Amino acid sequence: MSPVKRHNETKAAASGDDSRGPRAATAVAMAIGFATSSIMMSAMLQVGPTYLEPIYGNVLAHQWFSSGVVVCMAVGAALGTRHWRGLATAPAAGGSEADARTERAIGAALDVAALLTALAPWRTALLFQESRRLGPMWGPVVTHVSLAAPVAAASGFIAAVSVARLVRSGKAAWAAAYVGAAVAAIWAGRGAGGAYGGCQGLLLVAGYAALSSVMVKLLSRHGRVLLLVAPAAAAAMFCVLTLGSDPRCASGVTARNNAGPAYHMLSRAESVTGWVTVSDEAERQLRVLRSGHSIIGGHWNQTQESIFGIFYYADAVRLVSSRHSNERALIIGLGIGVAARSLHEQGVKVDVVELDPAVYRAAVDFFSLPQDLHGVYLQDGRRFIDDAADASYDFIIHDVFTGGSVPAALFSLSAVAQLNRILAPRGVLAMNYVGTLSDTRTLHHIAHTLRSAFAHVRCFAESVEDPVGVTNMMFFASQEPISFAPGALRRAADPDTIRSRVLAGMEANEVSVAYDEQSVRLITDAWNPLPKWLAPAAQAHWHAMRGMFPDEYWLNY
Repeated sequence: MSPVKRHNETKAAASGDDSRGPRAATAVAMAIGFATSSIMMSAMLQVGPTYLEPIYGNVLAHQWFSSGVVVCMAVGAALGTRHWRGLATAPAAGGSEADARTERAIGAALDVAALLTALAPWRTALLFQESRRLGPMWGPVVTHVSLAAPVAAASGFIAAVSVARLVRSGKAAWAAAYVGAAVAAIWAGRGAGGAYGGCQGLLLVAGYAALSSVMVKLLSRHGRVLLLVAPAAAAAMFCVLTLGSDPRCASGVTARNNAGPAYHMLSRAESVTGWVTVSDEAERQLRVLRSGHSIIGGHWNQTQESIFGIFYYADAVRLVSSRHSNERALIIGLGIGVAARSLHEQGVKVDVVELDPAVYRAAVDFFSLPQDLHGVYLQDGRRFIDDAADASYDFIIHDVFTGGSVPAALFSLSAVAQLNRILAPRGVLAMNYVGTLSDTRTLHHIAHTLRSAFAHVRCFAESVEDPVGVTNMMFFASQEPISFAPGALRRAADPDTIRSRVLAGMEANEVSVAYDEQSVRLITDAWNPLPKWLAPAAQAHWHAMRGMFPDEYWLNY
């Protein structure tokens, strides 16, 4: 190397020239920031909506969440860009000083994310108290911002500062690769969020951010060690306090769950569909099974009869066609097991498919579901019907509504075709749908899709009195005409019970599914508008649930 070149390099280093890129410590700090922000965002995309589901249901908790996260990241990126511009124009902002300030900025952003995420359960608890006032539209939005903004904004800030540092050193290709890798890592990590629970997932994110902050600061050595770790220590302290005091961070029934006299919680578990609880209400003498922000079943303690009469509609499948011995039924979506128990008691061999093991366990332990059913399959319903043998069942009861929505894949053309395939030639399908009678668009599209596989389709509502209120509607589909012998439903009722009254009045609640075929199309896996169309019904369902039970009940999970 010539003396002139060596002199120029020595002079550049002394003056803080950053044309050669960030120093090793800064590069490592940027890598830590990249990895941490990607993992935090992936976790938050999974944990955030899950954390809100018990208060707002699965549709409203997910609605706008991803969009809100993107907005918060953009705000963080704008702040990071502004911070870097101020740094770049400051005196003595050469390479060494730029590196030092970059490291400090990344550490500070991680501190903020750690502290505010550790405090998130406390903030959201206050907002949950105001959920009725905020309502099902603004409540989730406000809570989303409070919950996810620290992580999203910190991730955007770290990305902006890191990219700006790379661009300043002439590493534009590296900066582009950084952005692309961050987006890909966040998107790929969304499916890995199943390992995170609600409250515990939040605290895990906070702990990871705190640990990463300490690593960045110890690496750069800017300041005293005690001051460097103080924010992370504070975040850890808040995490420990939350774990010890917040029932949402504990499994099983806690003393705080039974602090009030109105409700007595018998069982509580955070499972694959969210929080699943069983509670007794003293005043009305009933027991209910809750999943998220939805009552998926319940019975009157004195008579053991279902509090929802619609579940007895399923008994009508045995009155459509002639009966024979060795009948088999498939129940997709268990609830408390009203249909499964009823058909079992009538001598039908019943197979149950239920996604959530906690729901099945609750039905057995607290709602007298027989343990000698023909088969119990704790798996996804769509996968089960795809794998089942042809003509396996005489009856299929399809009831998968929970939390304000349905699994759209179980209402598509291919799913309906599979249901028809596994039914016996004279078999009957009963499919429950929850919505409003005024939403004829959704009703007609579901009916049209059913008619693509079945020759005959009829629909009966739990009530036809309120066209705009949310209600259960049971579709019956078969290759045989769906008709009941005169008085068959009334005779099947026997004594004066809820079941007898519901069955006797079922035909009076028939819903017309006549439509113009030019105005509908088949619901397919590729074109399935149900999640979008059911958003208004989800708000109606939220109000219905809040009308059925007070805030005291919904806030206790």
